[in-house]
Amino acid sequence: MSVTNAARPRLRPGQAEALKRFSEALRSGSDSELVVVPVGYGKTVIGVGSFEVAAGIAGADTCLYLTPTDVLRTQVYNGIEKALTVIGSTRSIRKILAENASLDRIGATAANFIVASYQQVAAAPQRYARLCRGRRVHLVCDEAHHLGERGQWAQSLAQLPVRSTLLLSATPVRLDRDPLAGARYVYDDELEGQVIDPLVHVTMRQAWKEGGILKRLNMQMKDYAVELRNADGEVYEFTASEMAELPDFDQRCVRQQLRWNEDYVQPLVREFALTLQRKNELAPGKHQGLVFAATTEHANHLNRVFGRWHPSLRCAVVHSGDDLSDAENDRRLKDFHAGKYDVLIQVKKASEGFDAPTVSVLLKLDAVFSREPVIQQLGRGLRYNHALPSSQNTLNVFIGRDPRLASIIEHLEREAPPVALRPEDVAGDDGPGEFLEDVELPGPAEEERAAAEILDVEEAGDAYLDETGRFIEGQQLTMFGVTAPPPRAPATMFEAPQVEVVDIAGELQDAIEYCRTWTNRAARERGKRHGHGENHHAALNLAYGRETGRKGTLSTPAEYRHKGDWMKRWYAQFLG
Repeated sequence: MSVTNAARPRLRPGQAEALKRFSEALRSGSDSELVVVPVGYGKTVIGVGSFEVAAGIAGADTCLYLTPTDVLRTQVYNGIEKALTVIGSTRSIRKILAENASLDRIGATAANFIVASYQQVAAAPQRYARLCRGRRVHLVCDEAHHLGERGQWAQSLAQLPVRSTLLLSATPVRLDRDPLAGARYVYDDELEGQVIDPLVHVTMRQAWKEGGILKRLNMQMKDYAVELRNADGEVYEFTASEMAELPDFDQRCVRQQLRWNEDYVQPLVREFALTLQRKNELAPGKHQGLVFAATTEHANHLNRVFGRWHPSLRCAVVHSGDDLSDAENDRRLKDFHAGKYDVLIQVKKASEGFDAPTVSVLLKLDAVFSREPVIQQLGRGLRYNHALPSSQNTLNVFIGRDPRLASIIEHLEREAPPVALRPEDVAGDDGPGEFLEDVELPGPAEEERAAAEILDVEEAGDAYLDETGRFIEGQQLTMFGVTAPPPRAPATMFEAPQVEVVDIAGELQDAIEYCRTWTNRAARERGKRHGHGENHHAALNLAYGRETGRKGTLSTPAEYRHKGDWMKRWYAQFLG
């Protein structure tokens, strides 16, 4: 069905360049390439487009598209039609969500676009290898930074006989510095080590200048004066930005205590809440807030802080603690996306695949300070909200000053290149200056050394006026320090090419339900005639097999419908 009265979708410059270079790479004999693009840039379009390229050059007839989470898997599956429209393809697609328990059905359905997760492949590598051997498969690996060469996922993928591979990532550097499987590395003389060499790298700066992809970023870092009694009983003062001068043990003590200290937390919560409320006054229901908590109990504590100081904000907590089931977490996440909550307080739940353009205020109170994970966290709120004008597409981030922010600020201001892989990094050691997250300190068993104790905390930092003229304590960082891009000119109207996408999973489920419905009805009517001392479902299945010669597990929608039609006829005979 053609579409009219719509703005013509077009490939973004980076998307077009990625597909062009992937085509050239395949023609030059390459079979695996990496494309790096920021959050919100449209990796799915590039992934789907790469199948079009691989089909034309490498003779691929099937795309196996892999993701690290079920949320992303569903997003990719639902975004295939849109991606085909953007790239202007008229290819007939028969898509299906892979299920390991019924993987052999895929061969019978003639599906040519299979969406699965890395976990599924790792659980059954031989079965996926068998599937690939019977086809000419193009492999797409989304969020490819999960594929460290030494990891189980990468080793499972290495068993798949595929024609070509495209790796996609926003942050192609792992904390353990393990090289990415399938990515290309080149030696950098200046850095004295191997650095990743992507086919295309679209920076955040480039994406932001294009407009309509990323929000502007405004980060407020509050500094604090802390009075501390150390393990030896000495009392001294320092600011949070001077924390690096403390011994490592005292640093960890201070950071853990600050996350629970009301004099530290409440000002950050206050600015977060006031900013969110101010934004919603301008555009009711168009803004939400996201809070990164350190632990399950910390998330519950922050929920109580919001309830005491800002009761008008509707808050939800999601985490993996024993007091919250997976079903309840899923319900709260769905309700947040539906606008039933203003604030989501979470612990490692708003990860890859968390797509909420309405999130425009972040509060970071967790223990993660490594560059790549923090960039991923910021990405949860950087996605452009097309329901708002450009002037209101700003992400406000609130965070306490910390020396570990230096590399992150440098990246946001200059997008410094990733560090090189060195032999000691590949061996598993963290590179200099890398921090993963604060480790919980030993409990009372460590009697030989008392923990440092915070005696007092006060706000102490730079003052500045924000974009509304409001006086705020802290340091401000505006991403890239450039003005907002001008609005795009109205796009012309067009008629989209007709795209045929067959939802095999939905088609199969409909056929299964049809077969089940008429089998149950026929069995009930047979029971009325022959009594209830017999298994009427088994009797009907046996009769179906004898009459049609079809035995064993059904695989295709046609087979299920054929059996359903047969049961329907018997149901009519029983009634007659």
